[in-house]
Parts: sequence; structure tokens; C-alpha cells
Amino acid sequence: MLRAFGRLGWTVARQTGGHAIVTRPGCTPVTIPVHPGTLKLGTARAILKQAGLTEEQFFEAY
Repeated sequence: MLRAFGRLGWTVARQTGGHAIVTRPGCTPVTIPVHPGTLKLGTARAILKQAGLTEEQFFEAY
């Protein structure tokens, strides 16, 4: 998920423990869990909603 956000212009501001905070000018920071395995669907959708992205935009960058 972090790689796709990077392709969409987001940068990792900091990473502590199992979470990364990504930022982009004009947007609020978004926290993304960094764990092995797959994120639950609800968690992934909540992250995209906070970032103001659609699933289509995300999958184009993924």
C-alpha cells in the first residue's frame, strides 16, 4: 500500500513501530499500517477515504 501511495505523490513523513505516516501538500496526514500480509478490506477502504482516493485511483497506481 505504501508503494502505491508513493506513486500517487505521497511521501513517508515518519515511521514508528508498525505504522507509517504519509503526507502530501494540501492533504491531512494518513496513517498506514506496515505489517506483513494483507490488510482487511474495511481498513484499506478507511485509509483510502481518509486520503480522498477512490479504489480505482489506488489500483491504477498499485
